[in-house]
Amino acid sequence: MSSRTWASIQLVPPAPGLLPRIKFYSNPNPPWISWQDLKEALARCLSNHCHYSDHLRRLHARIIYSGLGHNLYLSSLLITKYFSFGDVHAARLVFNSHKERPTKTLLWNSLIRGYLRGGWPRLALDVYREMVTPSCTKCEPDGQTFHLVITACARLSEFELGYRVGGLARAKGLEADLLVGTALVGVYSKAGDLETARKLFDKMAVRDVVSWNAMISGYSQAGFLFEAMSLFKDMRFVHGIPPTEATFVSLISCCASSGSVNNGEAVCSHVTKIGFEDNQSVRNSLMEMYIQCDSLDVAADLFQRMVSKDSISWSTMVGGYVQHEQPSEALNIFQSMVLNTDIQPTRSILINVLHACAELGDWKQGRWIEEKYVASGSSEFETDSLVITELIYMYTKCGKMEIALNYLDRSVQVRGDVIAWNAVIKACSELGEVDRAFELALEMQRRGINPDTATLLVLLSVISLIPSLIKGIEIHAHVIKRGFEMERSIENSLIDMYGKCGIIGDSREVFNGIIRKDVVSWSSIIKAYAWNGNVEEALNLFEKMREDEIKPNHFTFLAILSACSHAGLVEKGWEMFKCMKEKYFLEPDVEHLTCMVDMFCRAAHLHDAYHLLQDWMPKVCTSAVLWSTLLSSCRLYGDAAIGEAAAMHLFYLEPKNAANYLMLAVIYISAGRREDANGVLRMLRAKGLGSRPGCSWVEGG
Repeated sequence: MSSRTWASIQLVPPAPGLLPRIKFYSNPNPPWISWQDLKEALARCLSNHCHYSDHLRRLHARIIYSGLGHNLYLSSLLITKYFSFGDVHAARLVFNSHKERPTKTLLWNSLIRGYLRGGWPRLALDVYREMVTPSCTKCEPDGQTFHLVITACARLSEFELGYRVGGLARAKGLEADLLVGTALVGVYSKAGDLETARKLFDKMAVRDVVSWNAMISGYSQAGFLFEAMSLFKDMRFVHGIPPTEATFVSLISCCASSGSVNNGEAVCSHVTKIGFEDNQSVRNSLMEMYIQCDSLDVAADLFQRMVSKDSISWSTMVGGYVQHEQPSEALNIFQSMVLNTDIQPTRSILINVLHACAELGDWKQGRWIEEKYVASGSSEFETDSLVITELIYMYTKCGKMEIALNYLDRSVQVRGDVIAWNAVIKACSELGEVDRAFELALEMQRRGINPDTATLLVLLSVISLIPSLIKGIEIHAHVIKRGFEMERSIENSLIDMYGKCGIIGDSREVFNGIIRKDVVSWSSIIKAYAWNGNVEEALNLFEKMREDEIKPNHFTFLAILSACSHAGLVEKGWEMFKCMKEKYFLEPDVEHLTCMVDMFCRAAHLHDAYHLLQDWMPKVCTSAVLWSTLLSSCRLYGDAAIGEAAAMHLFYLEPKNAANYLMLAVIYISAGRREDANGVLRMLRAKGLGSRPGCSWVEGG
């Protein structure tokens, strides 16, 4: 070997787009070393001792100088290392330095893997296409290639290509390979083809935790909670495979989307037993689950107890408060993050806090957020169309229309963006400025921006609030003109709009024209008949819906229970309420319980109303409306015993509401209990509420 092999080297910074150049200082007496030993030594240095990019470039220079620049194994290590340091361009240059494309997969797989791990799955697929192009190379993909490429297809939702590549892998008999089989399960699951995924999963002779996670994730993403939980139990208790962070995140996310807090807490117990209670991703998922399951207080407690919080933790909590209509708390959490941490607001956080400002009408706070984090001159969000759209919505909702329209006019990102125009129209509709909303919709079209589905849905919701049949017919004509008449969401809104306008015939005509009716279609027409007093037809439609095997949801039952309440059909209403819980496993919300209490009270079944509320504690313990409805009915029917119980709840919930004390006093007087009535009135005065106008007539009675 030449003495130049062991020459000292000096790295010369490369010109853009080139690899490093070196200068040589020869060592006249180098030790003898074989090519194989030299290759292994350089490989060990790359794999185990290269921790800095400068060191990597020096090693790369030595490899070139040693005459090993075209060695496939060392080149693959160089590609992997350059990717690990984020130098994608240098990694590709190493690959390109092999003028003749390699016929073995090692280098190709290194490049594909690097792009995939670095978050560039599209580039990974481009490399695969280059690899299998006949004019480029004769390299045949192997199991590693198929595993990487199918994984990239799953991430990009490129299902057609994923199925095609999967077909090639199966034709080569590689579906039994653990990595290939797992990737195939992943892409089939993500494509919604769970039957094929499960068949392949069950046929796999060897399954590791990644395989199980792929199948569990598929069920979770499809909302199949029972199947996901069953598979989890088999994985843990039958096959003895310990779950990972990914297992728990999938299960908890499925519990969140299914609204099943009971299953979520069962998963949480496993989290604690296995020792994942301090895992950041698992804790963030648990917070999200509690928020989605209407247990915001539990999520807040979990958040407060977290020792370490990342941006996702803060974003989840801010978004949770906004979702649960507590904008003040959302802003408090945001301010706490700004003052007490170094975490910078993400897009999600900014959108949520700007929305909170919109709900509060606090444009000054919104302006401060804009100046500090959006329009600072160096902010990544200055050209973010979603953040700017939320700013426009915030200013409109706060009544600062001039600022909003100015943003709409001058911002390149949103000037022709229908989403931004929709935000302004939506804000105007929420402010009750109906005419302004329609003017903006016309102005948008004058500027050559065509309305989309969201625009028409907003306008239809505005018409439903007025309601205005003339405007509704105009929008319906526009729907037909624009070719949106087959959009199911718009058809459902038209049913709702005509129903609120009292034109039930047109609602039914739209409903009959829907080719594939979903649960919203059925719920909308049932609600339309219920509003217009035709309870019998509403109930008939409910039965037809069940015959068509469409599963009713919370909104369906709310419409049915409301209809039964107004028609005085107590037995039918009670039957529907039990059906909701027992047959469809739907947990009643406060709105459903309100319908039931109203129905019982209208029929003078006060004991039934009271026992219902007792049965649904603590869900109803904070609802003053429910207890007030019951107390008012007790006054009407002279039931002192239940009236006392209802009043006690209201005294706790609304200690300063004089009306509750007065109603109880009236009930006592009607029952001939004058002394008890006077006691309530003394309590009223002691609380400083007795001087309000209208209080003296009760005591005088």
